[in-house]
Amino acid sequence: MSLETEGSSGSRRVVTSRQRESILAIVDRCLRKRFPDDFHKRCAYGALGVHTLLRDAGVPSRLVGGDFIAFIVARDNRRAGLAGFGFAEEGCAHFWVESDTAILDLGLSYLPNEASYPVARMPAAAWGPIDRLPAYLRYRPTQQFPEDVGFSPDPVIRDRANAFVAECRARWATQKGHLPHPTWIMTGEVAVAAAARRKDPWALGALRFASMTDLADLPF
Repeated sequence: MSLETEGSSGSRRVVTSRQRESILAIVDRCLRKRFPDDFHKRCAYGALGVHTLLRDAGVPSRLVGGDFIAFIVARDNRRAGLAGFGFAEEGCAHFWVESDTAILDLGLSYLPNEASYPVARMPAAAWGPIDRLPAYLRYRPTQQFPEDVGFSPDPVIRDRANAFVAECRARWATQKGHLPHPTWIMTGEVAVAAAARRKDPWALGALRFASMTDLADLPF
C-alpha cells in the first residue's frame, strides 16, 4: 500500500511502502541512539519524528494521542494477552501518527520491552484502513494535535524534541536506498496473513486471538 498526496502542480505524489518502512526504521534508529535505556517509552518522540518525515515528504498526516492495546504472546507460546497504554488520568497515554490511509506507530514493536515475561517479536504498525481495526490491534484516539502545536511548554523538553527531529531529518537526508525495519511492518490483514505463512509466532497467535474474540468484549 502506498501513501498518496497532491503535489503543488496537482499531480499525484506517492510515498511507497518501502519509503514508509525506511521512515519508520530511521526514526527507530534515532530513538535507540538518543534514548538507549528507554527508547521504548518515548512514543511522543517517535510519533513526532514519523509525522515530521511524512510531512517533509509531502504526505498529510496528524499527531494523535489516546489509548492503545495489542495482542502479545510469549516466546514459548504458553501465555498470551493484551498489552498497551490507556486510561491516563491526564494527558494521553500513547501517541501515534495517522495519514488519510494508515495508522503509523513504532510503539507496537516496542511492547515486548514492556512485558513482564519474554514476548515474541512484534511488528511496527502502518495499518490501513484506519476505520477497520482487528481484535489484535486497537486504537482509541482522544486528542488530535494541530500542525503548529508545541511539543511541550518546558524549554528543555522542547529543545530535546527539536534536536531529535533534526537527527531524524539528517538521517533521512543521507539515507541511500531502502532501510528495513528491525522486525517487519504490519500494513493490514494481508501482511499478517503473509507473516503467519512464514510461521511468525506473533502473527499466528494474533490470528488465533482474532478468531476467538468478539470486539464487543475488548476495552475499546
